[in-house]
Amino acid sequence: MLIQQIHLLLDHIIKYSFDEIFVTDATGNIIFLSEKFKDLFGMETEKMLHQNVYSLEKNGILSPSVTGKVLQTQKIETIIQETATGRKLVVSGYPIFDEKQKILGALSFSRDITELDYLKKSNDQVAKTMLLYEKEIEKMKNNQMYASPINNGKMGQVFHIVEKVSSLDVTVLLVGESGVGKNYFAQKIHQQSNRKNEPFIEVNCGAIPESLIESELFGYEEGAFTGARKGGKKGYFEAAGNGTIFLDEIAELPLNLQVNLLSVLQNRTIQRVGGQSINHVNCRIICATNQDLQKLIAEKKFREDLYYRINVIKIDIPPLRERREEINQLVTDLLDEFNDKHKMNKELSSNLIAWINRQDWLGNIRELRNFIERILITSNDNFIDVDQVGITPSNKDDLTLDQYIELMERDYIVRMFEKYPSSIKLAKKLGISQSTANRKINQYVRKT
Repeated sequence: MLIQQIHLLLDHIIKYSFDEIFVTDATGNIIFLSEKFKDLFGMETEKMLHQNVYSLEKNGILSPSVTGKVLQTQKIETIIQETATGRKLVVSGYPIFDEKQKILGALSFSRDITELDYLKKSNDQVAKTMLLYEKEIEKMKNNQMYASPINNGKMGQVFHIVEKVSSLDVTVLLVGESGVGKNYFAQKIHQQSNRKNEPFIEVNCGAIPESLIESELFGYEEGAFTGARKGGKKGYFEAAGNGTIFLDEIAELPLNLQVNLLSVLQNRTIQRVGGQSINHVNCRIICATNQDLQKLIAEKKFREDLYYRINVIKIDIPPLRERREEINQLVTDLLDEFNDKHKMNKELSSNLIAWINRQDWLGNIRELRNFIERILITSNDNFIDVDQVGITPSNKDDLTLDQYIELMERDYIVRMFEKYPSSIKLAKKLGISQSTANRKINQYVRKT
């Protein structure tokens, strides 16, 4: 009775097990197997009982047979098995011993991993596809600048050079007036380089007192001077690690430290203040200036040998007055930025935008940024016109009659084109020829 109950229990375990269960005796004859065998191997369970696993292996039905291997090695074995029905299994086999460690047979559990394997391959493919998408998105972000008309001409050349040098591990010198965006381009070079996941350290050489700049750049050892931090301190070059260090206003670097920087560029080593050891550096160096370095060289205020070291790739960034086609896009971007920053929803009139376009902006983008933010904050209305910021045609002494007429014409053409958005419709409404309308659209609308 007990034996019958055990057999019944075993039958139920085999029947309802999630895995396919397979049991043989010591010679490899099959004594138990579950009904899942048919689904996995394509053979009726009844036909398989009492057959020998070595024969089945020879005939390619069990290829290979894990239980046959267990019987031979008398050890636990695990294999990946592909069946004639196209299923992929992970099969683990276990030897069965009696009290005297004599082998009685083998037991195996087979789990179908076909779907899991498919999902893994699918996930791997998805991961690869996502990686490709990420790279493509990054490429699109990097190339997005070229899609905008503001990057034609001089600025298009600047962006083109930036893209080229980003992947080249060379020293770059950015030259341009104050406020043209030299730090923006330094960050752009870093972000598009292989060092993008490493630190970007920006140092304004003109903002650090001369007495501190050496220890700030190169670090110092404990006890190097009165007030030195215990344990010393890393300098900016060490902090940059494998990333990028951006030395802005490089012309303000004292002559004695220009020698140290030259040594860094030549030998890729630094020495901390008060230290004896030589530390190697692996950061990329980008320099920037708004001064004429060659003039400073002639005046003995800048080392000629350092100039040639930092001037491997020179990028001249034109002032905003030489790239007026960029102003309207900048105004739009700055409005979005400051409206979001200050939780506002303000707009500028076309008169005011036209006035902004006519200014020289000697402080370049920095001055324009300050102007836009100031008028947004100080204006009481959501729609800001020229008279609200103290600029009216009647009191603008710097405008000639032709300039004033052009400003008014620009505003009128822009407003009318919004209502009649084609050269044919605009020409008919204004009573002018289509060629004249098209010229005005190109002059005022497509430029704005």
